[in-house]
Amino acid sequence: MSMGALKFIVWTVCAVGLGIFLSSGNVDGRTPLQHMERAWKRAVKPDTMDRMKDGLEDAYEDAKGAVSRSTDAAPRERITAEDRAAVDRIIAKKK
Repeated sequence: MSMGALKFIVWTVCAVGLGIFLSSGNVDGRTPLQHMERAWKRAVKPDTMDRMKDGLEDAYEDAKGAVSRSTDAAPRERITAEDRAAVDRIIAKKK
């Protein structure tokens, strides 16, 4: 067995052992993973993460819809009625 293969096996065993300890070891009545989850929930505001997640899901759905529709379909309007009225007023002033 070469030295590279032996190093790979040793590092793999160490990584698996660490994973097992993190998921099942007992530190102060909880697993290290549970301690990390509690620290994460305290440090990161869940509502901020939820808003970001919702925004990413909306962007994904928009992109999926844009890719999957046929080329004959007209592009979807993203301009609100108020925005359209404001643009019309600006154009009317310039004429």
